[in-house]
Amino acid sequence: MSFGAFQSLFGGQPAAGGAQVQTISGPSAVQFFGDADTVFVDVRGEAEIRMSGGTVKGALIAPLPEFARHARPDGSGSLPGVADGKRIVLVCASGARSGAAAQQLVALGYDNVANLRGGIGAWFQAGGQIER
Repeated sequence: MSFGAFQSLFGGQPAAGGAQVQTISGPSAVQFFGDADTVFVDVRGEAEIRMSGGTVKGALIAPLPEFARHARPDGSGSLPGVADGKRIVLVCASGARSGAAAQQLVALGYDNVANLRGGIGAWFQAGGQIER
């Protein structure tokens, strides 16, 4: 299912340049899993991820306190660059920290950014694949 199909179903937050952070549900996020054009990014630290039972299988780990070194528009960080055109789905415990990270990405020029509403719990509940 295309990301554009979800844009009309889920509210976004306007950001600079007209780009929006999309807010998606657990079931919607699960539908993007395995898509070559989608990258999941968990903004929690390793200890928190272990304590919660894991993260999205294959997710990049980019803790919010050090997020700026991971998110570089030119692709020199661990996240894809703006020009790669990847959909980036951000995850945390509840959706608050990942929402802040999503806003940072949009401010850097990324335009296909989504925040998982309900965080990793929503992913677990939707039956998403887990990496411990």
